[in-house]
Amino acid sequence: MANFRRVTVGRLPFWRRQAIGSWVDAGVWPAKWIALPGEPEAARTVAYRNCFTLAAPEKFMLGVCADAVYRLWLDGEELATGPELGDVEHTYVDTYELALEAGPHALVAAVSSFGGRGPYAKIEFRHGFLAAVDGACAAQLETNARNWQARPVPGHRFAQIPGWPGSVGQELIFDAAGYPDGVERGEGDGWLPVTELWPGGDAELRNEFAPQPLLYPAALPDMLATPVRGWTIRYAGPDRGRQFRIADHCSEAAARAEAELKAGGLRVPPHTKTKFLIELDDYYCVRPELVVSRGRGARISLGWAETLMTEEKEVRAKGWRTEWRDRYFFGIYDRFLPDGRDGMRFYTAWYRAGRFVSLEIETAEEVLRIDRLALNEFRYPVSFESSLEFDRPELGRLAAMARRTLEMCSHDTFMDCPYYEQLMYLGDTRIQALLTLVVSRDARLVEKALRMFAASQLESGLMQSRYPSRIRQIIPTFSPFFIAMLGDYARWHGGPLVAELLPAARRVTDAYERWIGVDGLVRIPRSWNFVDWTGWPMGVPPEADGGASGIVNAIHLYGVSSLAELYELTGDAVMADYFRTRARRLSDAVVKAFWRPERGLFADTAEGNEYSEHMQAMMLLAGTLPPEIEEACGRALCEAEDLVRATVYFTFYLFEAYRKLNRPDLFDRRLDVFREMERLGLATLLEEPEPSRSDCHAWSAHILYHFYASMLGVRPVGFGFRAVEVRPQLPPGRTLKGRVVHPAGGTVEVEAGPGGATVVLPQHLSGTYYAPDGRAVALNPGRNEIKG
Repeated sequence: MANFRRVTVGRLPFWRRQAIGSWVDAGVWPAKWIALPGEPEAARTVAYRNCFTLAAPEKFMLGVCADAVYRLWLDGEELATGPELGDVEHTYVDTYELALEAGPHALVAAVSSFGGRGPYAKIEFRHGFLAAVDGACAAQLETNARNWQARPVPGHRFAQIPGWPGSVGQELIFDAAGYPDGVERGEGDGWLPVTELWPGGDAELRNEFAPQPLLYPAALPDMLATPVRGWTIRYAGPDRGRQFRIADHCSEAAARAEAELKAGGLRVPPHTKTKFLIELDDYYCVRPELVVSRGRGARISLGWAETLMTEEKEVRAKGWRTEWRDRYFFGIYDRFLPDGRDGMRFYTAWYRAGRFVSLEIETAEEVLRIDRLALNEFRYPVSFESSLEFDRPELGRLAAMARRTLEMCSHDTFMDCPYYEQLMYLGDTRIQALLTLVVSRDARLVEKALRMFAASQLESGLMQSRYPSRIRQIIPTFSPFFIAMLGDYARWHGGPLVAELLPAARRVTDAYERWIGVDGLVRIPRSWNFVDWTGWPMGVPPEADGGASGIVNAIHLYGVSSLAELYELTGDAVMADYFRTRARRLSDAVVKAFWRPERGLFADTAEGNEYSEHMQAMMLLAGTLPPEIEEACGRALCEAEDLVRATVYFTFYLFEAYRKLNRPDLFDRRLDVFREMERLGLATLLEEPEPSRSDCHAWSAHILYHFYASMLGVRPVGFGFRAVEVRPQLPPGRTLKGRVVHPAGGTVEVEAGPGGATVVLPQHLSGTYYAPDGRAVALNPGRNEIKG
């Protein structure tokens, strides 16, 4: 068995053996991308092998990359899957340390490409595989035509998921008859010479090259991969289509099948068509595996769903989420076709998500034995170092749902939802990244998200609304939140990345400047100017398609103000003053066009009298209003009853406005929409109030941020959390205890209630406590007691 572990490195070392004759050779690797000759665009799986012998024990570093995905074995033992998501110009190399004994070895990789029809988040260039080595055995192991051979794996076929737009890719049809026995060990006949495509190209060193993947070190640690133990078979009976009819269910058969599956030995007789409905004890993202014996000619389908439908069609009003009786299963499937061999191992090319699994089996002439069903949780290992203790159990349950939502939407990128799209959207990610910074010192996923969105920036200055994505989409109203996201990172964590990405943030404001008219207002040409899933068509507020929209202007103002604050944080007073001036100019134009003094509100349009919480919240958060207008707007936001109400996503900004107005009572009241989610039996938080598409949507997790930063009241002051502000905002008579992690070490501990507060700071930190009566109390390192 190999001594093997994944490592993260600041620079890739694999170019060092290459002689540099001129500047053209800089960053050229000795290792070559290789492929099996054939159609480069076809969806296919190819196995690559290197059978080598070490004369002595070796310890070395191995870099692995593939287009699109790989599964790696050494001497028949699976080592890893990858690579980390990126794009062509940010292709991430997974790096591993290996220590091998002397003697013969076989390094094998199965590489699957999707022919441009994989998950939207997987940007393909051309099928290929790359292995680079830093160590004495590099000449033996690195990919080239001399060391490596390949063979097709026709047993992997990909098919469109019925009724699915393709955002999560295709279903895998895994036919064991076309999967060579022993391929993981490099055994068997049919291995062919490979074609060398081009040498590996170091992204930081290459300066003249044809289009090709540019290589960066993987930024993230290994994804979590732990067995899911908590599951129950809810249905066992005949397969009569999508419906799980309670009349067909046999509880004794379900109990017996569950015991046999968990023990490893479920037998399905010949000529049987049956299915089992498995309910997981939580929402999971999973890489499933199935090991079977015999069963030649059988067909096994493994489907995934968030919940079951109340009608024989996909609907959004789904009711109680764990109810299955007489309901209908619409899901994402993979298909496995045994060929009669013993110990055949099936796996999927991509992870799946949900709470229900449908295991559907149809046998032919042979008995089928399922030796093992392995459900391995797959996600980013978010480390929750901050914690809360509530005096109301219901808030603890909501916090747990928000935590699980963040976990399920954190992979090698953040994502909006793990079931439907699996895409990192900028509006969603600003919230996910901020919450991650509050609960964990590990900022690597946040830093990668910032870099990827900067890489998505278009010539106009706008960011792509979601990235990486092979299908381009632009939501102009998301781009200003990149500035806010960079500001969040600067405050809660800090580091040189802020200076690196400041030019990208500045270009976002420049994109909007080109659309400012003589009246000082922004009018964005027709686009998807999404703001929130209210009753607005496609979430687009009035006049946002080419007209003078108050909300669009307020979002731009929020971005410009955030950029001024960001420059102030970094100590650039000149640029801070410049953007404050721009913000004041825009703010004056917005007040002139949209302020309605008779209502104390900003209208959504220049000509109309439509009003929304969105408009008021963004104008208050921009921090540019004259005091009398700010006071009137804040009062009206809290009292007016005819405003378009923010839904799940935009309540993040509404709750920020409530915090500014010191209205914890309203914050608590508006948590009712999240309380309703718990009453529906959900394990995670919805995309929007019922009826909702997605049962797990990351932007909804923002309530956990507000529990820490608004209720407990812990927020950073200055660049890199240089000081702390503690301003608890609790409903009358309530208490809250918690701790918030600090990036430099230690935690900020707070216990707040009607009688005052106790604040404990690490030795490197000081700050200010703001009491409910308005007093400001200096906080020193160590224990601080505040009365009243």
